[in-house]
This record gives sequence, structure tokens and C-alpha cells, in this order.
Amino acid sequence: MTLTPNPTDKPVLVLKFGGTSVGKFIQNICGQIIPNLLKTHRVIVVCSARSTDVKAKGTTTRLVKAADAVLGEVSDSHQQIVRDILEDHLEAIENSISDVAIKDGLSASLTDVCRRLKVFLEAAEVINEVSPKSKDIIVGTGEKLACEY
Repeated sequence: MTLTPNPTDKPVLVLKFGGTSVGKFIQNICGQIIPNLLKTHRVIVVCSARSTDVKAKGTTTRLVKAADAVLGEVSDSHQQIVRDILEDHLEAIENSISDVAIKDGLSASLTDVCRRLKVFLEAAEVINEVSPKSKDIIVGTGEKLACEY
């Protein structure tokens, strides 16, 4: 895959890809769809959190569970959920990106996003509260991870 610059002299086109598309067709999106559109448009990509064929294993579903788990009886279950989400994203990088420098950079970036999420969840656990705004931040991490990837 070749890095193609985003033209500044073309009309803007915003593309939104859902979670299953991001989870299953990232090579097609990045390798064919976007490069073809860059010939005629300045492309802005918006991604939903990665998903799979099984809704319970989707990133958003698991992040909602992590937010709920903060207030639950099993104190580290939210941490395990974040570890699992990170592992899934790192595996996707391993399976879809061959350039070592890009792979290393993405891995570091995703690891940092998940580290920050763990700290946020720990803080919510300490104060024993997940407000609607906090839950939005937790769940929104899925979109951040998808856009990083």
C-alpha cells in the first residue's frame, strides 16, 4: 500500500465507515476505496469502533461493559476488558500491516490510548461513579482506537 497525499484543491468528501466495515474490510477501505477517491476528492474518514460478526465482541459493547464493571463487585474486570480490546487491535495490526515502523508506531499509539482508558476507569472506580459524560468518554475510546488503526 502506498501513502497518497490528500489533495487540498479538490472538493471535500466525508466517508463514515461502520464498525463491521472497520473490523473486517480495513484493507479494502485503505487499499482501494480511499486511494481511488483521492483522485477526485479531499477525503475525510470517520470510523465507528471496530466490530465483528458477534455483537458481544464488538469494541463498543465491551466498553459499555467496562464502564458498568467499574461499579461492579469484580474490581479488575474492566481492566481485563481493556486488555482484551487492546489485544484485538494489536492482532489486527499484526495481521494487516507489514511495515515494521508503521506497525510499531500504531502499536505504541493504541497502547497509550488503552493506558489512558485504564487510568480513567481506575479513577471512576475510586470515586465509585460513572456519569453520563464519563460513559461517553469511555465508549468514545472505541472510535479513537478505530481512527488510530
